[in-house]
Amino acid sequence: MAAPLQLTRMHRVLIGVVVAGAVIIAGIGFAGSYAAVRELAIKKGFGDFSYVFPIGIDAGICVLLALDLLLTWIRIPFPLLRQTAWVLTAATIAFNGAAAWPDPLGVGMHAVIPVLFVVAVEAARHAVGRIADITADKHMEGVRLTRWLLSPLPTFLLWRRMKLWELRSYEQVIKLEQERLVYQARLRSRFGRAWRRKAPVESLMPLRLARYGVPLAETAPAGLAAAGIEPALL
Repeated sequence: MAAPLQLTRMHRVLIGVVVAGAVIIAGIGFAGSYAAVRELAIKKGFGDFSYVFPIGIDAGICVLLALDLLLTWIRIPFPLLRQTAWVLTAATIAFNGAAAWPDPLGVGMHAVIPVLFVVAVEAARHAVGRIADITADKHMEGVRLTRWLLSPLPTFLLWRRMKLWELRSYEQVIKLEQERLVYQARLRSRFGRAWRRKAPVESLMPLRLARYGVPLAETAPAGLAAAGIEPALL
């Protein structure tokens, strides 16, 4: 298992600033929406319950998001918590927007703070998820965007092998891909363009096994020997 992520003093300061900022954003958003949601609840006949209805929604959002972050941190995420929190957030935006309707500017102003809060919490959840995976040695690196742009189909096949066989290191996958291409080049130089038909089955077997995550370093010598190629040349 990988060593726990070590936080420097600057990291802790930045985390404190971010948390304080998120709390301020949430507080401003909840305070601003309270009056609008309460008035809407009164109009809809909620009576005295209209005074606690906005608090219940906002408290529910905070509890669900906090619980989602906690479960993500201990690596037992429950997606329904996050989804329900966003539904409640969307409902709050809708309630606030209804109070400003049909003024589009007013509706947009009511949506700004909740959107900021959503983005901040999503960023925190992403960071927590990454840290939890790294700590548990379960983090799987992604494929570079430039590779997707320059070579989409081969990159998809490479990404597919990563996901299917739990190959976590991008550098490891690139090395395996290079070994595969070099092996194919050796067979092509020996048997020509029709190497897939002319090469012995034993020499093609390492390529087939490579699809299932078996490193060519383990199978290439025997395959090259079957093809009459000096293994040391790979």
